[in-house]
Amino acid sequence: MGDTHPDVVKTAYRETMRHFLETGRAPHFTELGRLLGLGMSEAREVQRAAAEAGIGSWMLEGTDFVECWAPFSNIPTHHRVSLDGVPMGFGQCGLEALAVTWIVPDAEVTIETSCLDCGEDVTVVQRDGEVLSVDPPGAVGHMNQPFANEDWFRGRGSFL
Repeated sequence: MGDTHPDVVKTAYRETMRHFLETGRAPHFTELGRLLGLGMSEAREVQRAAAEAGIGSWMLEGTDFVECWAPFSNIPTHHRVSLDGVPMGFGQCGLEALAVTWIVPDAEVTIETSCLDCGEDVTVVQRDGEVLSVDPPGAVGHMNQPFANEDWFRGRGSFL
């Protein structure tokens, strides 16, 4: 991956994010290759390099499949994200899902999830970083992990 041009890696990163926003999922490297005009071997290498370069992005261990591309998860989670009322995918975690509002200006972002402690449904609606509503009122986000422990997220704790 040392020969992969940084501009191609940046383009692959942005294209993967765009694909998430348009389809709710990451492109497979074969799709990415077609989109970028790359051969399959190079597309696989470029997508992996983009995931390694991104903060909070990685491949499913032992595969060529994107697992997460912050703030999105390519694997269904219980953090469902909708844009302007249209379901578009899943958040990596409840707190990451809240970041979607920053990458889609002017869109109403709805996150529907459930509390991992009591199972109660939680819905947050945002637009341009502003919280428009929270149901139930007073719901809070919680992470039962100290931020000082960098091993908590396979060594990716520094992205917080």
